[in-house]
Amino acid sequence: MAKQYFQGNYGFKTITKKYPIFKSFENVLKKEKSNLYLETTDGKLANIPLIKTIADVKEYDRILKLLSSVRNVKFKEKSKGNEYDITLNNLTWRFYRSGGRLQNIFDEDGNAKTALKPKTEQQEDAIRYLLESAKLQTKENINKAIKFNFDKDWHNSFVRSFTGISKNILSLGEMKQYNFYRDSNKAKPKFLNQITDEKILPDSKDNWNPADIWCVKKSKEGSLAKETDKIYEKVLKSKDIETLNDFVFKKFQSKELIGISLKQVTTPSATVKKIQTDAKYINNLNYLGVLEKFLFKCSNTYFDILFKMKNFKEIINYRFRFRPRAASGQIKTFGEGQPIEQKTFDGAVSADVVTSLFVDVRQFENDVLKIKTMSNVLNTLKVSKLDKKFIDFVIKNNFKFVKVEELEDKLSDYEIKRAIVLLYYIYKFETYTNKPKMFKAFYLAAKKMNEYSSIHYKVF
Repeated sequence: MAKQYFQGNYGFKTITKKYPIFKSFENVLKKEKSNLYLETTDGKLANIPLIKTIADVKEYDRILKLLSSVRNVKFKEKSKGNEYDITLNNLTWRFYRSGGRLQNIFDEDGNAKTALKPKTEQQEDAIRYLLESAKLQTKENINKAIKFNFDKDWHNSFVRSFTGISKNILSLGEMKQYNFYRDSNKAKPKFLNQITDEKILPDSKDNWNPADIWCVKKSKEGSLAKETDKIYEKVLKSKDIETLNDFVFKKFQSKELIGISLKQVTTPSATVKKIQTDAKYINNLNYLGVLEKFLFKCSNTYFDILFKMKNFKEIINYRFRFRPRAASGQIKTFGEGQPIEQKTFDGAVSADVVTSLFVDVRQFENDVLKIKTMSNVLNTLKVSKLDKKFIDFVIKNNFKFVKVEELEDKLSDYEIKRAIVLLYYIYKFETYTNKPKMFKAFYLAAKKMNEYSSIHYKVF
């Protein structure tokens, strides 16, 4: 049971639906509505509806004076300067002054304003709930089912994802024939835990198949369990990933078992892609060069590499973003990948892939932590004993992928060390001899694809 506050029009509509007489108050309150909040318990009105305002006593009294202009209205003071019961015909509602901030607010369009960022499993469970329902549900029903107040952007994403799935993967009628399981839930059926067991995979689960939701045909669960038992034992002994991939492919094609990878949808409609990495896909994936230079200021917390890839006829504008992800004071750097027009990241570039191509970056990060910084990046590099070729490269400032600024600006000790590490990663990009190989490897890693990846849908 949680208190929820409906702001302005959303609160007015809610109370008027049950008490039409409340419309008599709406005209006098129309200029005050954004600072009026209807209190509910999980969306339900109290016997005496309560409307709060965040105001001082003078403002509260001013609104009371406006309310007194309604014909036949009666007032009963409950708490001096803070609370009145207001009666008109069959409606009595309470007007209350609050001096502090309210939590759990829904704005005038009914969207949660103060929701925290949902956990990944909550995001996935919202989609799973819609798929199990085989229909679009209201915001209120989604919030209640997941026990989280999603904001407007997330609700829009859920609608777009569900619509994309229903149009491209499973129709509403077909959804009723399936059970839906969240991959990260270890309580999912044994056979799903078996096919995603990293004991039988050549890489991490997500690099093999990043499915967040598994759609399993109800009538086939028994046979899938029996077949998977045999496949699991075979692959565990032989380490033959192709046997597992062939099994997943056949079940995908017959629509017995479908994996769906989810990302927040920030565009007007969801894109649904069938992802199948095979020799043809990998061989036809090519790096086309830099899209534009990123402006890297030494005070930046990250840098981007903006570039183009081509797969068959499709041109993909993409970015790699590299930054420290640890707490302040740490400079260990990680990469992520993202289509430029997409707000969410596809995923992390595997640290193993990065260090296999940029072999000495982890040692370099450790070395930088030990250096004594001067007033700026350039002076610090000149007196350091770091890689001389790297230092000369930075001094020349002739970067092809980025434009570098603030080399001589005064920065803090941490900012200087972070900038040096980020510049070293940029240097690695700039000087790597086989750029098509490097970009292809990082791109596939961010996309959670490699030659071992299995078939699935991606919704983004």
